[in-house]
Amino acid sequence: MISTLIRTNHTYIYAFLRVVAALIVLPYGLQKLLGWSSSPNFGPRGIASSLAQITAKKIPKSVAWLVIIVQSFGSIALLAGFLGRIAASGLFLVFAGALIVHLPDGWTQNWFGSKKGEGIEYFVLLLAVLMVIALKGSGALSIDGWLTR
Repeated sequence: MISTLIRTNHTYIYAFLRVVAALIVLPYGLQKLLGWSSSPNFGPRGIASSLAQITAKKIPKSVAWLVIIVQSFGSIALLAGFLGRIAASGLFLVFAGALIVHLPDGWTQNWFGSKKGEGIEYFVLLLAVLMVIALKGSGALSIDGWLTR
């Protein structure tokens, strides 16, 4: 079963998509986990603030913890290409939830500050990339690829 999970096509396009997805998600995870942010007005500052922000949206605290863990460690695993299918699937679930939370805000992001929240266009694109990785694997230059050779 583990060989099925780490099996991958050794092409560079999947590696490219994997690294891009990881680099997109990693700042979200580290911001929630460690409080990394370039601006004091941008997002939560560490785990306590992240938990408060997520649970304020009526999301259970246990799910909020899973979001923080999956975004942080899932993006690192994705970057390394270690259990890429599992990492991409976990991140897919997290961002599918984010899409549902942001669905009332419409399709486009809040470019002009005229809406209450952000739209879902970003999440749709990220979900498509994560789905490819979950289905095809980590690709070239990955720990999964190294383990299956």
